[in-house]
Amino acid sequence: MQSELEKWLTYQKERFPLIRYSVLVSAFAASGLALSFLLTGGQHPLRIEMFLVAFSVTLLLFFQLRVADEHKDFEYDALHHPDRPVPRGLVTLKELRTLALTSALFQLTAVLLLHATLVLPLALAWVYMALMTREFFIGDWLRDHPVIYMLTHMCILFFTDLFITSCHFMVSNIEPPVALLYFLGTSFCLGMVIELGRKIRSPQDETTGTDTYSRLWGRETAVRVWLSAIALSGFFAIATAMQIQSGLIALAVLSILLFTCWSYGKKFLAASTPLTAKRLDSLSGIWTLATYLIIGLIPLLVSHIGRG
Repeated sequence: MQSELEKWLTYQKERFPLIRYSVLVSAFAASGLALSFLLTGGQHPLRIEMFLVAFSVTLLLFFQLRVADEHKDFEYDALHHPDRPVPRGLVTLKELRTLALTSALFQLTAVLLLHATLVLPLALAWVYMALMTREFFIGDWLRDHPVIYMLTHMCILFFTDLFITSCHFMVSNIEPPVALLYFLGTSFCLGMVIELGRKIRSPQDETTGTDTYSRLWGRETAVRVWLSAIALSGFFAIATAMQIQSGLIALAVLSILLFTCWSYGKKFLAASTPLTAKRLDSLSGIWTLATYLIIGLIPLLVSHIGRG
């Protein structure tokens, strides 16, 4: 019999790997805040509490999305994935709901302590999440159109972007810079990179009832779409970096990483094994982490070093 702590450690390992999410969300939050700071001329300082709220609220938003998915997919998982934590009885939907509601109270408290106006972007994220949970009331149609399903679910990133950057520009009482739209485009494409990368599988890993893009489109097309999403996110990232005079650095770093992703994509197609498939998933995370750092946090650090 597992203890409560062991139970939740097992759950997070299988369904919400906390270390991976924390690293990506840290880069996401720090770079979004740094970008807002740089785009507004550095006249309104960043504060540690801005990052703490942006990070914690966004991390919990992603956890709440996982909980929403557990509820939405309960019947499907019970039929096709009985080994997952909820179907096999490790945790219950009631326990997950309680945890999600508790995290929502924490989010609300955090934003009120930082700046009451942040309730608006938080509420927008919650509303969109609720619509996602209901599958926009067209669930059967969306499941028959997996690409549109993915795109509609990626739109939640617009709201997380808005919340993160609002922790700077709304708290500082300044207008959001228009150039943040490039950041929104970057995040949207990076979401697709992560989603595609984790659902490209080797033939050995394909199972009945698993919706993967390698099964939907075939491995070659799935890898091409994955690489296209990487290239498109790189385009938006470079366009973002150009707004803060970091375009050349972004171009150089992302070009090397793009070539690396292309090389491993070819290796996967040449030998589609569980290991080569796992590398695509890992590269998706590395690409996403590097992209966020190169369009925000690193330029901010470089500018401070230059001033020093």
